[in-house]
Amino acid sequence: MKIYKYIGLILLTLIQTASAKDELSFKDWRDTAINSNFSGVVLVAVENKILFKEAFGLANREKNIPFSEDTIFNIGSLTKQFTATAILKLHESNKLSVNDPLSKFFDNVPDDKKEITVHHLLTHTAGFVATRGGGSSNLYDVVTRKELIETALKSKLLTLPGEEYNYSNIGYNLLAIIIEKITGDNYENFYYENLFEPAGLTETGYRLPKRAENRVAINYGADQTAYQRLFSIEAKSLPVGSPFQHLKLKEGPRFNMEGAGGMSSTVGDLFLWYMALSSNLILSEESKKQLFLPHNASLKKESKSHYGYGWDIKSTARGTLHAQHNGSNGYSFADMHYFIDENIFIVLATNDIDVYPQVIMDELLLLVESGMANKKINKG
Repeated sequence: MKIYKYIGLILLTLIQTASAKDELSFKDWRDTAINSNFSGVVLVAVENKILFKEAFGLANREKNIPFSEDTIFNIGSLTKQFTATAILKLHESNKLSVNDPLSKFFDNVPDDKKEITVHHLLTHTAGFVATRGGGSSNLYDVVTRKELIETALKSKLLTLPGEEYNYSNIGYNLLAIIIEKITGDNYENFYYENLFEPAGLTETGYRLPKRAENRVAINYGADQTAYQRLFSIEAKSLPVGSPFQHLKLKEGPRFNMEGAGGMSSTVGDLFLWYMALSSNLILSEESKKQLFLPHNASLKKESKSHYGYGWDIKSTARGTLHAQHNGSNGYSFADMHYFIDENIFIVLATNDIDVYPQVIMDELLLLVESGMANKKINKG
C-alpha cells in the first residue's frame, strides 16, 4: 500500500493576495470533488450551523451502496480526543490529576519511567515508541491489559519524559487503562455515560454501537504484491473488509489500540460532538483551555507538534487557534479541524486513503478559511 503523509493546510498567505479562490462557492468545490473519484463524506459548520454536508462515491462497491450522511466510518486516532476528554472529566472530579505519575496507577514502575505523568501521556512527551510491536500490522491483535502494561514498562524510552514530542499510541493505551482502574468500569462505558450520551451521540464508539451492516463503510486499499513491488506495477484498489470484522472473527481486548484508535462514528455524531465542545456541556471552560492549549510549545527541544490533549494545535495566519487531528487504520482516513476562536468545524472522511484527493481537501479548507476571513462564504 502506498504511504501517505498528511501534507497540511495551504498557507493563508494566499488569502492576502486576493486570489480568485476567494470567490469560490461550495458548488464549485463539490463539482471538483465529484470529478476526483472521492468516496467519503464532508461536513462544514460555522457557529453551530451546518453550511455544507454531502457524501460522495460508494461506501460498498461490491453491493453498490453509496456513501451517505448516515454512513458509519472508522475515525482512527480521532479516538484520542475522547480519551483526553475523559481524563479531564476525571481530573475535574478530583479522581486523578494530570500531574499524577504512572506509579499511582501501576505497580513496579521502573526508574526510567517514574517521572512519566498523565500529562506526558496526553501530550506524547512520555518518550514511548509509537506502538507495541511497531507498525500497524498488529493493530487488531488481541492484546490484554496486562500484556500492554508489561510491554510499555519494559520498553526502552526514546527520550527522557517531558523532553521531546514522540507520537505514541502506547501513551493513549495506558490512559484507557488508567480510566478503567479509576472507574472500575470499561473505558468505553465511561465515554458513553459521561461524554457521548450527554452530547447526544448514538453512533460513536468501538464495541457498544449497534451497527447495521449496510451502513458501515467497507475499506479499500491498493496493496502491492512482492511481484508488483519488484517491477513497480501499480496495484488495484480492492476491498479489505469492514474495519470491525476482527471483532466477529475473534473477540477480546485489543489494548494495542484501545483508547488510541479504532472507534467509529458518523458526520452527524461528530457535529454534535463539536457543538458539545464549543459549549460547556461536557467540560468546564478551564478544562477546555487545557484540551486546546499548545502544551508542547514550552518543550526545551523545539517540537514537531504543539500538541494539546488529544489535538494537534496550530496558529493560523490570522493569529487564531486551529485544533486538528486525523486518523487511519491504513485504509480508511478521517480528518477533523476545529478553528476554536472562529467557531469553524470541518470533518472529512474516506474509506480509501489511496485515492484520497488531498489537494482538493486542502482547497476546501482554504475556501472555508478565506470565506470566514473575508465574510464571503457563498453557500452555493
